[in-house]
Amino acid sequence: MAQGIPQPQNVAPILSDSTCSINCQHPGYRLMTQVLDGETITREYIIHVPAGYQKGDNLPLVIAYHGFGGCAYYWEDELDSSGLNDLADEEGFFVAYPQAAYRPAKEDTYWEPGFNGGESIYLDDIYFTEQLIGHIHDEFAVDLSSTYAAGYSNGGMLTYSLACLRGDLFSAVCVMSGALLDGMDSCDQNNPLPMIIFHGVADFVLPYYGDQFYAPVQDVVGLWLTHNQIPASSLVSTELNGGNVTHDAYQGGANNTCLSFYTVVEEYGAPGDHVWFTEDMDGVSPNRIMWEFFTEGCAGTSEVSASPHAVAEAFPVPFDDRIFLGTPSLALSTYRMFDLRGELIQQGRVEGDASILGLGGLPSGFYLLKAGDATFKVVK
Repeated sequence: MAQGIPQPQNVAPILSDSTCSINCQHPGYRLMTQVLDGETITREYIIHVPAGYQKGDNLPLVIAYHGFGGCAYYWEDELDSSGLNDLADEEGFFVAYPQAAYRPAKEDTYWEPGFNGGESIYLDDIYFTEQLIGHIHDEFAVDLSSTYAAGYSNGGMLTYSLACLRGDLFSAVCVMSGALLDGMDSCDQNNPLPMIIFHGVADFVLPYYGDQFYAPVQDVVGLWLTHNQIPASSLVSTELNGGNVTHDAYQGGANNTCLSFYTVVEEYGAPGDHVWFTEDMDGVSPNRIMWEFFTEGCAGTSEVSASPHAVAEAFPVPFDDRIFLGTPSLALSTYRMFDLRGELIQQGRVEGDASILGLGGLPSGFYLLKAGDATFKVVK
């Protein structure tokens, strides 16, 4: 392991992997070193090389960041069990499982969002990520135009930060059960990225509806729509798994960017939790949904989203006092409007012109509107 690597005389190494000694038992284990200010710094990762890879193959790379307190060895095993490595073998891409550094202040391994230490692979995880890509590219032929980040929990925090500050490193990113820690004011506006987000409504660690520490996920989605200059009016919503998953797709942003947002109401019969999601969504695994989004953008989820539970269109977006349903057959039907917590906000009867009046008093936000047999996702 890193402790056995010969070090320069009179140099005390910083061993960022000190709590995850099992990492070096993995056949895909790799060690990175950097000498900085008289100290030797080490960082680790595990690489999955797709079956059939031949030297010189120019293949995409997915970097999968574990959560708080994680070890790359166990994280690779978990995502391998979820089918990600099999998918990589099938589709032909590398998967890197980097190890977060041990942070004394956190008393555990932790990814640090933001710029924190300049050109130090220990202090600055964004710089570490840049060097990680180069380290892998030195050994394998990586298609640097097809590099993607996928983060879970604390790894999702770093992924958001990478998309904000170093969008030039990636072609798209995925966040599962993550949170945005930093504001968007410092983001690089020159590198908007396609983004796919998965979050469970019953996440007990990073709450879907937010708390005193974390913003509601829907607010985070709104921030990224603004950052990527994606019109909110492009929203197309569908229900998957009989309504247990809602998919919100937005398109038409700067540099043809898009955003895909999956709200997991229920997975495996339980409320959507703080996990890397694995249950198929209308027959397609979340890993594959992620990969298709990476390679095809929002078009990659169009077939997944097509279901008999499609959410209908309503306008204008956003609405003020009145919503037009755009479906004449709903005229004079009854309606019910819910907030995203599922609480009934308002109910009544649709007008004869298939519109709903008297909505001006509602606070700004997203609502679920049910009229007749139709379901609408509406924005005020």
